[in-house]
Amino acid sequence: MILRRLRRPAAAALIACAAVALAGCGGSGEGTGGGAGEQVTIALDYAPNANYLGIYVALDKGYFADEGVEPKILPYANTPAETLIKSGKADLAISYPPDVVINRSQGLKYRAVAALVAGNTTELVVLAGSKYRRPAQLSGRLYGGFGIQSDKALITEIMKRDGATDPKFRQVVINTAALEALKSGRVDYTAIFAGIDDVQAAKMGIRLRGFPYRKYLGEAGNYPNAVYVAADETISSRKEAMKGTLAALARGYEYAAANPDEAARILIDANQATLGRDRAVTIATSRVASKQFLDPQTGTWGPLADTDFSGLGTILKQGGVIKGTPPAPSELYTDSLLPGQ
Repeated sequence: MILRRLRRPAAAALIACAAVALAGCGGSGEGTGGGAGEQVTIALDYAPNANYLGIYVALDKGYFADEGVEPKILPYANTPAETLIKSGKADLAISYPPDVVINRSQGLKYRAVAALVAGNTTELVVLAGSKYRRPAQLSGRLYGGFGIQSDKALITEIMKRDGATDPKFRQVVINTAALEALKSGRVDYTAIFAGIDDVQAAKMGIRLRGFPYRKYLGEAGNYPNAVYVAADETISSRKEAMKGTLAALARGYEYAAANPDEAARILIDANQATLGRDRAVTIATSRVASKQFLDPQTGTWGPLADTDFSGLGTILKQGGVIKGTPPAPSELYTDSLLPGQ
């Protein structure tokens, strides 16, 4: 499975199992905290995976209860974070920085409140044995995509910066089995999260050559892979509950960063239906993912910066994805709910 949000491949059986696991798990990773705290609804953006180590650790260790919060976890159901936030069905959801820029520019009053990971591990990938050795050579080739609005602008910019003149972007939205499509030759390239999807590819016997976004886009390409988002109204009206939720998550992710194998066990035990059959892959991906949880400068989880968004706005505007002036970084994120703020 390729872990690219919404647009990530969503096998119906896998999602159904994930929903059952979340609804029915007990004290170590349950769908709700089971206490008398203030309920906060957290929407997931895919089936259980290493990105959720902090959530499951926080559930298992009682961190939410410590903060007076009762989390209600919404399993992934092919609904974008933005739809859930706009409808009020989620207080906190997981999104993608380019989506935050795009949707804020279109009038959705929400923003990022924490970086799930500290940097961008997204890579364009081709088969290791292919003739493609640099992104510029992918101009006009077929991309196996996920329906992500920003892909054309970002990938075209990568091609340009690698020397392609007038790069051409061709895409087929496959949503499922992207690695298989790449292996079979149905597509020439796709995108992955390094450290998770490449581990899965290796298990499948697929060797990849990668072109990291951050290498070609520089600072503009090193935004976090994923961010927690909330509506502006929720941030202002439920500030203490949101602060408590993020404090619990921070403790969970910081614990996972220090104890990735134990965190992986907690994740697996809470999701036996989806993860129990291949513990080794979950442990391996957790070890890699956990290295991305903490900000390298502060050693803490969650902080965001203007640079996580400012370069994106320029690229998305140039690519025609957004109209008018891109939203200022101050409209796109806040660190005010994080511990110590």
